[in-house]
Amino acid sequence: MSTKINPYTANRLLDNSTSINYHTPMMGNRLKNIMEQEKVTAYRLWKDIGIDQGQLSRFLHGEESISLKKLEQIADYLGYDLKLVKR
Repeated sequence: MSTKINPYTANRLLDNSTSINYHTPMMGNRLKNIMEQEKVTAYRLWKDIGIDQGQLSRFLHGEESISLKKLEQIADYLGYDLKLVKR
């Protein structure tokens, strides 16, 4: 199941279902900014967490979705929390 999400609210949404995939260029850009801030490369991220290198690359470039479970793994690795924020 793949759900399209409004790019203006995508960073604010959290669903308890791990089957929903999040796909927006905005989210990939936000993750790239956090990775730069934390000085973590895409290589280090996929190598340490075990996320598919191609999928991570496509997500960072806004070309593919990523599951909430994987997004939670990435956030945890980077020391961030996912949370609901009112629009």
